[in-house]
Amino acid sequence: MQRIDCDLAVVGSGIIGASCAYQAARRGLKVVMIDAQTPAAGTSGACDGYVSISSKKPGLVMALAAASKRVYPGLVKELPFDPEYMPSGGMLVVEDPNDMGKLEAHVAALAEFDVPMQWLDRQAMLAREPHLSPDLHGAFRCPIEAIVNPYLMTLGLVAGAEANGARGYWRTRPLGFELAGNRIAAMDTTAGRIVAEQYLFCAGVWSQELGRMVGLDLPVVPRRGELVVTERGANLATHYLMSAKYLVAKADPDAAKTSADPLVRLGHGFCLEVNAQGQCIIGSTRSFVGHDRRTTPEGIAAIVREAVKRMPALARVRVLRVFAGLRPYVDDKKPIIGRSGRVANLLVAAGHEGDGICLSAITGVLIADLATGRTPELDIAELTPDRFPPPNLAAAAQ
Repeated sequence: MQRIDCDLAVVGSGIIGASCAYQAARRGLKVVMIDAQTPAAGTSGACDGYVSISSKKPGLVMALAAASKRVYPGLVKELPFDPEYMPSGGMLVVEDPNDMGKLEAHVAALAEFDVPMQWLDRQAMLAREPHLSPDLHGAFRCPIEAIVNPYLMTLGLVAGAEANGARGYWRTRPLGFELAGNRIAAMDTTAGRIVAEQYLFCAGVWSQELGRMVGLDLPVVPRRGELVVTERGANLATHYLMSAKYLVAKADPDAAKTSADPLVRLGHGFCLEVNAQGQCIIGSTRSFVGHDRRTTPEGIAAIVREAVKRMPALARVRVLRVFAGLRPYVDDKKPIIGRSGRVANLLVAAGHEGDGICLSAITGVLIADLATGRTPELDIAELTPDRFPPPNLAAAAQ
């Protein structure tokens, strides 16, 4: 078995792992990346690309989004090729005027981060997005939002890391870890034995299994989301559009278990972007179904039906394909970012759920700070991987 030495071994090459590898390699660390598949073969290649703050939960996650949006414009210019980053602006579409109280509180939270949000009544909304339904109440517009191609962004970060000396080992699985006291001494993989100064787990929806191998509970579970893609040329919107009810579906997973409303049970929330090819990417559902990435007739039908209600012109546009991806969900609705105190040379960046595309930029910076002994710009103590009780080691070994 060959021995592979490095400063930082990154397990997982979705957009989070790729961003961390890129930032660490830029700072001079000798980086090795491994992935059981290939870069962007999982969640990062099966999602839309909203780089958003207006959709984020108030508090630290919103602060992370604000910081990430400051990093993004410069970051995309550093990459070896264009990841189709486009400032688009965003609209939170309001169907029900009874939601205005909650939305105004959300807008007030955004104001704390100097995020501009403009209320557009029905007439002003239709002036900016004439294909929206006149039955809608109005919209909150956020001019600083953007979209990116998540697949190209991930591949660009991997290529950038490799240009800075990182090495990638694809279709490579971790087989086990040698622990010495409270440190990882080595990681055995299907490509060889990796001996690193530090290790980084960025395994997304597979993080729990990986954590158990070193005695940590990383309770990341898959939450499936279904999406619809139209033919090219359907340039029906200039903003990223999101129903205000999407925020409810995102924040309240328990509603899917108790609601009598079939849309709530599906975790449906309308969203739509027009990508660089002129295709509408329309979503979305949120369901806990394990690692099942199959689309469902009821989910796709709901997405199409509800989209046409909000944008009637979509009824004349052909659907090109449908797909589903798995969001890495954590029950306390916060990502896991930081250094473990239980396994001293282990860093973790996982559990970003539907916020990973946006938060990837700042997550890479924060992890590179920790890996090089710098104090991060944000206090991320509450995101520590040690906030969960350790699993039973005997059970984990079975």
